Amino acid sequence: MSEKEFNEIKSTIENAQKSGTLSADDTTLQSHGKCMGMDTFSWLNPNISVLEKTIDTFPFSTIWLGNYAEIQEFISVQEQNYNKVEQFILYGSCEDIVKTRNKISHFSNLTEALESLAFFSINPGILIFTTSNSDSPYSMKVFNEYIIKIQKNK
Repeated sequence: MSEKEFNEIKSTIENAQKSGTLSADDTTLQSHGKCMGMDTFSWLNPNISVLEKTIDTFPFSTIWLGNYAEIQEFISVQEQNYNKVEQFILYGSCEDIVKTRNKISHFSNLTEALESLAFFSINPGILIFTTSNSDSPYSMKVFNEYIIKIQKNK
């Protein structure tokens, strides 16, 4: 993703904040550069409707690594119309109905989910990691360390 495309996404978020439809605390989209050939982002406590619009603006298909609550909310709104998401990688506990849906792979913990990324990477593509539960600070730390490790071993 070019700097211009990333700035366009950030501008869309800023405009939503200015118009009052999104508060400054609703987003912490962070860019992490390239990982496994994909433009990589993380989002702590995402607003799902804003995340949906952000994914729609991405120029490439997306791999989304997130927890049950986030992905379930996105899927329930999208009603199977989530063409921009190539694969959902769900980590942690979840209900069985989610495990049987198309484009969803489930892993019992974040470490297993991160290790699976090599099988799901797409180039060009977008990798987005989201976290919004009581373990979010720890999960974000694990994700950041994993991305740095992969980038160093390139």
